[in-house]
Amino acid sequence: MTQAAENPKHPTTSPRPAPDLSVILINWRMRKDLEGCLEGIEAHKHRCRAEVILVNKPSDDGTEELIATRFPWVRLFSHSVFGFAPMRNVGLRNARGRHCLVLDTDTELLPGCFDKLVAFMDRHPRLAGCGGHTTRLNGELEHNVKRFYDLATVIARRSWIDRIWPGNPWNRYHLMKDKDHERPFLGDWMAGACFCIRRAAVEDVGVFDESMHYFEDVDWCWRAKQRGWQIAFNPYARIIHKVQRLSSRGLDRVALVHLRSGLRFWWKVHHQGLNWAWASRPDARSRKQGSPPPAPGSTEAPDLSVVVINLNGKALLRDCLESLRNAAPRHRLEIIVVDNGSTDGSPALVREEFPEAVLIENTQNLGFTRANNQGIECSTGRYVMLLNNDTRVLPGAFSEAIAYLDENRGAGVAGLKLLNEDGSLQLSCRRFPSFSQALFNRYSLLTRLFPNNRFSREYLMTDIQHDEIHDVDWVSGACLVIRRELLDEIGPLDERFFMYSEDVDYCYRAWQAGWRVVYLPFARVYHLIGQDTRKVKFRLTYERHRSMYMFYKKHYSRNLMLMDLVTFVTVVFRGAVHLGGALVQQVRRPAPQAGEAP
Repeated sequence: MTQAAENPKHPTTSPRPAPDLSVILINWRMRKDLEGCLEGIEAHKHRCRAEVILVNKPSDDGTEELIATRFPWVRLFSHSVFGFAPMRNVGLRNARGRHCLVLDTDTELLPGCFDKLVAFMDRHPRLAGCGGHTTRLNGELEHNVKRFYDLATVIARRSWIDRIWPGNPWNRYHLMKDKDHERPFLGDWMAGACFCIRRAAVEDVGVFDESMHYFEDVDWCWRAKQRGWQIAFNPYARIIHKVQRLSSRGLDRVALVHLRSGLRFWWKVHHQGLNWAWASRPDARSRKQGSPPPAPGSTEAPDLSVVVINLNGKALLRDCLESLRNAAPRHRLEIIVVDNGSTDGSPALVREEFPEAVLIENTQNLGFTRANNQGIECSTGRYVMLLNNDTRVLPGAFSEAIAYLDENRGAGVAGLKLLNEDGSLQLSCRRFPSFSQALFNRYSLLTRLFPNNRFSREYLMTDIQHDEIHDVDWVSGACLVIRRELLDEIGPLDERFFMYSEDVDYCYRAWQAGWRVVYLPFARVYHLIGQDTRKVKFRLTYERHRSMYMFYKKHYSRNLMLMDLVTFVTVVFRGAVHLGGALVQQVRRPAPQAGEAP
């Protein structure tokens, strides 16, 4: 491989100010596509300063002559070997812009694309990069922002499985088809066909890994997220991608190379603790020793973003939001309500009675975890609180929690003291579940028969002083505060948990990353357990046990078939007992009297 050299006809130095955007194109025998792309860029009216860099593998297609005669404003570099990573790295190393747009030659930029990319990156300083809203020639959306690959997705993508069953669940999850692609959202990685990268992130993370034929964009985003950066989808910058499938055969050479690269990436990160829901960063302790947070009351960002999930709980929601107005008078709150397809007028209530709240309306029930992540994605506070709608926050609770977290930088998650409706203690901090405690947890039949058994006491932490601050394994998601730095590091909740165990999983990941989980008894909240879920007890019982087994498989399984089978059978048996009990209660429940609500 020869070292790339800039064409002497086009000098690299320029007295003009540094550009806002460096557009990096690579080419080998794609003169027709390249000419069309450059013509579009030349006609592109934009306010930001931009430069175009072309890294070309010399051939006999006349590309050099085309640049010299038609597009002399293009900075031309030569590279002897074609490859996505090495050729794009030539462009990155020679770019002068604050942001670098890695762009395929078979693309067409729609008006305003450059300005919208630069403006979006400037508005969000934590972004390492973003990608635009990309469609094919037929108008079909190209899902370029994606979640990281797991082993099943590596095998399913670009294979006969993908072609025979394109709507398979692995693809849907991987391609983030559950997201609204008309609004910005965070993803795990962005395809390199159109990927705007911050120069500061390149200086921090490095350039693309040149040992990878494909997946160099996945690998770079994974490394960026390890360093605490974010990747986002920008729906305002519009691009048409004229990509063509290279072969119609079921398992062609391109598919084989793609599969090999995917397996290589999976193997590379498999032993480094990659959380498939979100990349984790190993140097957590150095992050916690960084600069202090903004002073309380700062106008830079709210002190606390409160995310409330609602589904047909209008009365409960009104009381909850009313309590928030007096919860932290000395701090700035951001209230975000995510409605999961309510039909009882809850969204109208929020708009009319609580106009200060940000309202996100879903057309269907997306699940507790996914809805919380929607709220987290649009939150801007230094801390984010996940709060059930069947809670009442006592005055001063938020101020106490914020003050403690400001003084204790090592605490990543905090749980407030929960009280029952009559003022009695509600056990809301626990130890991580063990195999024995799975049979003796809070809702277990054995716990009800033997309430003082050792296993239940250990799991429910009934022996500790609940009027003192404690480091605990996990705290209830009914009222859970997360530090922004922790969210940046390990990401949001794992959406594979529809509901239940998402709080256990998140606290487990926080401890793995070196953060503390604390129980704060002086910050108190009333919690009316299950007030908005009584009508769907069968579904909730199923989801609770499904999530229980998912947590086991994710964190405890050692891929021992016998142990996994025994655990699965135990969880199924326990769920059957609970469902049977629910059925008996429903049958024995007295019929409503005349005039009484059913």
